[in-house]
Amino acid sequence: MKAEKFRKFKTIRELLNYFKWNPEEDIREVKIEFIDRPKGIRVIGGDSVGEIGHKFIYLDDETPLPYHRIVRITYKGEVWWKKRGYKR
Repeated sequence: MKAEKFRKFKTIRELLNYFKWNPEEDIREVKIEFIDRPKGIRVIGGDSVGEIGHKFIYLDDETPLPYHRIVRITYKGEVWWKKRGYKR
């Protein structure tokens, strides 16, 4: 079922908007792994996502997170998106 749902999303933005606005899903169950320079890989919960823009996600504290830094998105423990070449 997950794979069938995922095929309809062409971008990370579409995927995150789906979780944010679909009443059947819970954005709080989303985990976003991203590259945080110089700290390395960080993980935030979907409930930290404020605005979902065209090039950035803006976190609740208005910190911009560029899409190219995102390496993996999971929902309820399942990987829904992973950057090509990311080993984790």
